[in-house]
Amino acid sequence: MNNNNINFSAINLGCTKNLVDLEFFLWEILKENSNETSFNFYENPEDEDVEFVIINTCGFLSSSRDEAEKIMLEYDKLWKKLIIIGCYTQVKNDDFLNSLENLYQVLSYKDFEKLKDLSQKKAIFEEKINEFKLKKFEKSIWDKAFIYDSKKIRAFLKADLWYEYLKIAEWCNNSCSFCIIPDIRWKQKSRSIEDILKEVEIMVKSWIKEIEIISQDTTRYWIDLYKTPQLLKLLEEIDKIPWDFVYRLFYMYPDILSLNHLERLSKLKKLLPYFDFPFQHISPKILKNMGRFYDENHIYKLLDYIKQNFKNPFFHTNFIVGFPWETEDDFEQLLNFAKKYEFDSVSVFGYHDEPLAKSSKLENKVSQDIIKSRLEKLKKVLNKIYTKKDKVRKWTKQIWFIEKINEKKWICKVRPYIKAPDIDELDEVKFENLVWVEYINIWDKVEYIKK
Repeated sequence: MNNNNINFSAINLGCTKNLVDLEFFLWEILKENSNETSFNFYENPEDEDVEFVIINTCGFLSSSRDEAEKIMLEYDKLWKKLIIIGCYTQVKNDDFLNSLENLYQVLSYKDFEKLKDLSQKKAIFEEKINEFKLKKFEKSIWDKAFIYDSKKIRAFLKADLWYEYLKIAEWCNNSCSFCIIPDIRWKQKSRSIEDILKEVEIMVKSWIKEIEIISQDTTRYWIDLYKTPQLLKLLEEIDKIPWDFVYRLFYMYPDILSLNHLERLSKLKKLLPYFDFPFQHISPKILKNMGRFYDENHIYKLLDYIKQNFKNPFFHTNFIVGFPWETEDDFEQLLNFAKKYEFDSVSVFGYHDEPLAKSSKLENKVSQDIIKSRLEKLKKVLNKIYTKKDKVRKWTKQIWFIEKINEKKWICKVRPYIKAPDIDELDEVKFENLVWVEYINIWDKVEYIKK
């Protein structure tokens, strides 16, 4: 490789919050282009001209760590120089990493600026830790950790699809027994309203039409700064920005949401009525074991209010089946909950022990055979709900974006405006059912008839 020409690519694993990290990381490299050095980004990490591959990893689940190691091994065999960043670095398996022949660099999420220095050899490790042993954070590390601000430029990887993610806070204050994110990333740190508004303006001036607002716990935005959440204040300021765009909220924990909050949400003009509540369960006993601080009556009040006061609301949630101590009665409560509210989109997970999570120490584990059986029952209930909702949508006009086109089969994949990117299923539409196309790119805004 020419010493003045550095070709690199990147792979993002895990959540969309990771994706935002990667977008900042990439620009830190690209902005270093000068007369002496040229950094060239390739979309395909397998391209023969690519020398460096950045792998932004997830460490949330053992399956996530397994996936990260599988990807590392795959590109190690392709003789790519590997730069490992992300959550896996906090719970890394040193024996595995030492087995890689082309490992170039391992960086903590807070050391993103070191990525730009690809032309100088770095030490692979500064500190060795035991396999899957959590690194103990000190407050000094937390204080130095990087929080994004509008002065830091991002490489918008989703802009060609007309949407992007806006991260308003880092990390999490919750102590869910099945989750290790607070141990990996530490406590919540929020960005200022003023800085977030500056980034929103950058996004909309870059022709981003849909802004996806994310953090680990969106409802607790700003609680770390002023001891009281200020999400509604932020949204009301975003709503005032005079550009043609909409925005969506993710990760809304229900425990501190009130009917007053929902009333204020209902008055926002640019907010999509998409409600992403990670309920996980509805049984009071199971919620308590999960470390969740809300009950079914509070959830019912929130959902009933939304159905009555928002036009065509869309509900997405997550369920964990087979959590320790879950009985048939607990599971029946979950089934009845799904039937009663007929959620539009549900991410379903079967419980398994995470060796680093508190839940792994709980007694009364549910057997994997029972978990599998319960998963099948829940999915049947959900599929009936989805089929029913699809019948209602038939022969109605839907509007939003084309995301994929198959010219050989004369069909395209389209995302109705209310569905979330990267989460909800796309519609498959024949070309003959397209009514009009507003732009000229393949990711265009369209109107089509759902058949």
